Amino acid sequence: MKNIMRSITVILVMMASFSILNAQDKGYEIMKKNDELKEAKDATSDITLVLVNKNGNKKQRKMKLYSKKRKEGYDSFFEILSPADVEGMRFLTLARKGDDEQRMYLPALGKSRKISGSSKDGKFLGSDLYFYDLEDHDFDDFTYKFIKEEVWEGHEYYVVESYPKDKKAPYSKAVDWVRKDDYFVYKEEMYGKKQGRHIKTLLVKEVAVIDGIIEAVKMVIINHNDNHKTFFVEQNVEMNIGLDNNIFTVKNLEN
Repeated sequence: MKNIMRSITVILVMMASFSILNAQDKGYEIMKKNDELKEAKDATSDITLVLVNKNGNKKQRKMKLYSKKRKEGYDSFFEILSPADVEGMRFLTLARKGDDEQRMYLPALGKSRKISGSSKDGKFLGSDLYFYDLEDHDFDDFTYKFIKEEVWEGHEYYVVESYPKDKKAPYSKAVDWVRKDDYFVYKEEMYGKKQGRHIKTLLVKEVAVIDGIIEAVKMVIINHNDNHKTFFVEQNVEMNIGLDNNIFTVKNLEN
């Protein structure tokens, strides 16, 4: 009898292990297809951020965004245009293997300061975008697990959890809703590192397809910790225009 029970236990453990491995494999395959979606070599656009606090009060930030794909990932450069209290600020992200290099230029100081790895959960211009969110993360920076299939807002989705390997990441995991017909992520839930609670939700409200490239042009980021929202609107998108590499340099940032 003991031998039979031991055999049953072994079989159950093997079945559970197989189920976990299968979920990991499927999650990996789904997110790999998302990672392989067509991308622009470079792009420019006009960005508007609208920050809404718990009392409904609004603040607006307007900026110009430049981005360019390199071997290590995407470099990006933000030029802040308004309002007056942030006008002239600039933000540069340089893709690196491991931690990206990020710098913020402050006109009052006349120089830039580097964003440290311990400050990746800092808010970009008071929005609900962390500095970490503005980095270009590699596919292999995460492990993946398929959770379920779900119908949401009239479309069929795969729901996949992503776990960052970087110990300095501000999230313990993200849950992505990947649409079956195009493998684009239209919803993401982020969970905090310390308590593991659901702290933010990103919802893609509108996409544009430019030369076969899917671009999220309207999004909202909801911060559940302080009942704060950030609305993101992208306009005048131009892709594959041959941006100068010199845009993405510390010299240009501080010029």
